[in-house]
Amino acid sequence: MLANITPQLAAQIMDRWFAAWNAGPQGELDAIMACYGEGIEHTSPFVARFNQGLGVAEGGDGTLRGKAQVRAYFGRALSSNPTPSGVLRFTPMHVTAGVSSVLVVYRRWTGELAGEVFFVDGAGLIVRSVSHYG
Repeated sequence: MLANITPQLAAQIMDRWFAAWNAGPQGELDAIMACYGEGIEHTSPFVARFNQGLGVAEGGDGTLRGKAQVRAYFGRALSSNPTPSGVLRFTPMHVTAGVSSVLVVYRRWTGELAGEVFFVDGAGLIVRSVSHYG
């Protein structure tokens, strides 16, 4: 983990993340996954609800573990929820830097406000993410 993340590094990490998610109506899954480390743990209130609705067992507790689970989930979410042409999936509002972490606030294409905390490793890859919506 990085001890301190500068505002500039936080902005670089999040610029890359937003660009990948906003690449076309279904994002760019390979570019999205390039932002994450192999052992990524992703927690979101949507995980259990979305996966259970599709009969997928992983993430029943709201957390996905490992790049394969996260990739499969993001792939299903992107194909199920394409954005209209010219509409950003996520519009950045604010990025803050912390100790080994970045907090980002953005607006989803649905209009909903979202915040995520990303913990990053020494290579600048996201190794833990926790999503909040409201």
